[in-house]
Amino acid sequence: MPAPSVNPITASQSSYTVSDSSAFVAVFEAAMNALEEEGFTLTYPDNLPGLSLSLIHIDSAPNTGRSTPVPLPAGGNVSHYSVTATPPSASGGVVTLSVNIRESGGNGSELQERWELRASADVAADWTLSLSSGNVDVNWLAVDPVAALTVPAHALELQPVDLNAGGAVSAHTIAGSLPAGITLTPEYHWAYTGAAPILEITTDTTTTTPSLTVHTPGVYEPVPLDFTVATTLTDPANLYTGFLRNTSAPARMTVAQRAQDIVLVLDRSGSMALENRFENAKTACRVLIHLFNGLRENLNTADRVALIAFEDEIAGFRAGPPSSRIQTLLPLTPLPEAVAAIDDPAFDFGAPGTNTPIGDGLIAAIDLLAGSGPLTDQRFTIIMCTDGQENSGHVALVPSSAVNGAISFQDAVNGSPARRAVLDPSRCKLSTIALGPTADQDVLSRLAIFGAGRFALVDNPSELAGSFGQMLANAQTVNLPTKQTTPTTGLPDPDGAIPAVYLSTEPDADRLVLAVTPPDGQTLFTGTIQLARWDGSSYIPEAITILSTASDRATAVAKLPALAQGEPIHWRVIHGSGPSTAEPLTPGQVLAYVDLHLLADIQLDQPAYLTGDRMNLTVRIRQDDRPVIGATVKAVLDAPAVGLGEQLTALGSTPTDPVRNDEDEPTWLEGRIGTLMTHKKWHHLPRHQPTGGLFVDGTDELFDPDGNGNYTNTFARVFKEGTYTWHLSVDGRDVNGNAFTRELNTSTFAGVKVDRKATTIKVTRLHNDPSGMLAALVVITPQDARGEDLGPGKDDSVIWSLHDGTFQHVLQHQPAPVATDGTYRRVILYTNRQSPTLVVRAAKVVLPTIDVRKRLQGFSD
Repeated sequence: MPAPSVNPITASQSSYTVSDSSAFVAVFEAAMNALEEEGFTLTYPDNLPGLSLSLIHIDSAPNTGRSTPVPLPAGGNVSHYSVTATPPSASGGVVTLSVNIRESGGNGSELQERWELRASADVAADWTLSLSSGNVDVNWLAVDPVAALTVPAHALELQPVDLNAGGAVSAHTIAGSLPAGITLTPEYHWAYTGAAPILEITTDTTTTTPSLTVHTPGVYEPVPLDFTVATTLTDPANLYTGFLRNTSAPARMTVAQRAQDIVLVLDRSGSMALENRFENAKTACRVLIHLFNGLRENLNTADRVALIAFEDEIAGFRAGPPSSRIQTLLPLTPLPEAVAAIDDPAFDFGAPGTNTPIGDGLIAAIDLLAGSGPLTDQRFTIIMCTDGQENSGHVALVPSSAVNGAISFQDAVNGSPARRAVLDPSRCKLSTIALGPTADQDVLSRLAIFGAGRFALVDNPSELAGSFGQMLANAQTVNLPTKQTTPTTGLPDPDGAIPAVYLSTEPDADRLVLAVTPPDGQTLFTGTIQLARWDGSSYIPEAITILSTASDRATAVAKLPALAQGEPIHWRVIHGSGPSTAEPLTPGQVLAYVDLHLLADIQLDQPAYLTGDRMNLTVRIRQDDRPVIGATVKAVLDAPAVGLGEQLTALGSTPTDPVRNDEDEPTWLEGRIGTLMTHKKWHHLPRHQPTGGLFVDGTDELFDPDGNGNYTNTFARVFKEGTYTWHLSVDGRDVNGNAFTRELNTSTFAGVKVDRKATTIKVTRLHNDPSGMLAALVVITPQDARGEDLGPGKDDSVIWSLHDGTFQHVLQHQPAPVATDGTYRRVILYTNRQSPTLVVRAAKVVLPTIDVRKRLQGFSD
């Protein structure tokens, strides 16, 4: 690894030695009388490849009046100077070049003319610059930057790792001081080679800081990755940008797999009995365990999975302990035993019954992981599904619900070092699924952000298995290939037009894992499945084990490269023992995942949004250490057609329908949502797929403008509160020219961005208040700039601060008033001597200060 340096490091010396550098710049002044000459001698190794030497004449201003470079040793004329060089002579493997600069114009003495010597070669070398006399004075000299890269020798999969380049410009790389107006700033260009994709690095990954954080890829066995950093110096005027450069020696990091624990946290409250939600959740749990087993089979015997169900026989929040109905249905169990347990018809999930203690259920999962043995190299995944809002328990997700001795989820975690260790983002991903319209999408999405996981909204319970699979795919960094009802070979199926699902895997994919679920609206699966591989003329059934339960069929094929022999593999899935017994099957029933070297990943520029925000999407595609370019990335958006707050505001004072006849007592907001759904005859809040060009450029595609495998575009119609779910399809050819496909999904929540101007504030005088004090009613209707209501039920996010007065409900020792029409109100009590002013923060936006007396007098604040 080159370690460039210059000695000495002070200006105005008679000689300088440049060591281990492929380039340097020296700026000096040569004072001489008319027709006199001064110069220097340069020595360097003989037969130096790519040698380039030149002189540039500079006027008195440092960055102006620069001449065309004069090549050396050829020489030439510049203004009233001539440059000559004696023929270079070699002795002992060293070349000596003497250069003379002559004042040829007869214009008298020249005291301030500057000259710049540039020397470069293709390899690092040692150079010596010797000046002819004291009339030649070096102002500064800079050599190549230092490029020394350090990385951990060993790292674990799927964790952040820092690559460090160290200081590029040191006390030994510059002699003298750079003049005003010239700064040499390092840029760091990162690269690596190895058989695993790192999404943060492309062909042009550049930083201005000497470190880069990357996330290690998922691996099956130890994989060596060799990193380099190329450091270049830049300057604002681009006088030296890219000329001084250095590349580090490769630094090896070996990435090893980790044992994995997955805990599924399942809502078993009374509302889960509706619409077969609990039956579909049971199917999703079985499918996930089957998929996890297929992805990890024969890889790590320490992998485990667990299943927790939560409910609570006592309504409301309270001090501990949590309910005994929060049960560990399956303790942390090695995968083969877990598969056997979940496939046993006698396995008991229990039945939906009582209330919804979401926080207690999550803490039970965290504690299960924390108590399972010492924390070493494991990584954890927690996937939680619920259809409602929490209404009971000892631990509350929403801090304001932590009453009567209950504590907030944040306090429960922060107060326990063991729980904090489990939820370390480098170790754990906590993902959440909102099932149905009464689940609190906002809270659950923020919980997933806190847990470094993913969030999803599921309106149709039969889609739960697919959502569980998406969460697993994110945790495992695997992808979904595109599935279709026609052969991917492009040829007709020789068995005829049978009902089947077809897909392909690329030559270097490691394994294919799939599960088949019942048709939409059903919870039982009958019969078997067949997975067959195209051999060029027919589909040959694979001799594989089919895992079978009452609700799904699953299988996996490992070591695909041996089957592929450098070519894509085309697969056919049928519901039946063969083509003659094939039953109807749709692509939506087949959950297929490819564990691979070619990875596509979707990113949003923010974890959450507000109405009116722009949403930037990026899809990164890598095949091992190379970006994949030229792909087509198309997007479909499933977006809210109405905002919940807007709809609840319109519902106004309509009486809340009677609660369900079960023990799962809805919260006030959940009851209002239920009433809304009944009155509108909706099964879920209306959603739609925007058309007419999703993105600001009028297209539905993401593009790769820099040719670095990062495909991006911007969506600018975040108009409604709710969950925005992106479905992206990728179609392209890998770096070897083989066709590939991918399907990507991600969801994010957008809340209402309260606007100070659009929000209405009304102050009304109240007469004859029982307190005997003056009274005023302040009513605020928070809205965004498009008139979208924040809506009722957001009292926790509307904060009131009063100066010089009293809130009526505080004086009366009553709870704060709650309205159903989307307004937020307080009665202000004050005396003749007081001038009450009110500051309100609605959804983190501070509204204009309200001077109550002025408002009553008709003045605005």
